[in-house]
Amino acid sequence: MKNAYLFLITLMLCSCAATNFSKQEELTMNSWIGHSKAELIQTWGPPKSVSSDGKGGEIYTYEKSVSFGQTPGKVYSNSNNIYYTNPQSNVITRSRMFYMDNTGKIYHWLSQGRQGY
Repeated sequence: MKNAYLFLITLMLCSCAATNFSKQEELTMNSWIGHSKAELIQTWGPPKSVSSDGKGGEIYTYEKSVSFGQTPGKVYSNSNNIYYTNPQSNVITRSRMFYMDNTGKIYHWLSQGRQGY
């Protein structure tokens, strides 16, 4: 019974940590609203890509990839056949997009991918 309580407490703490990170990211990204393209580039560097926002402005996309190594391939057999699965790369990519109006001011942001990376 004691282990069950410990598990529940750990689960609650982990979920709170994930929520706090999400709130922190939201605060950080919201702080960029109204800033200029020049300020963004000065702080974040050049974007990975630039595209149109469809309204005369631009979308600057920044990406970060983190590698967690490889899952090794496996060998297995079935009757008289031998099969091999290729190693799988474990990479997570996180994208952050800043939407700028035609004057170069940030008016919106979007974040995609796994949080924390």
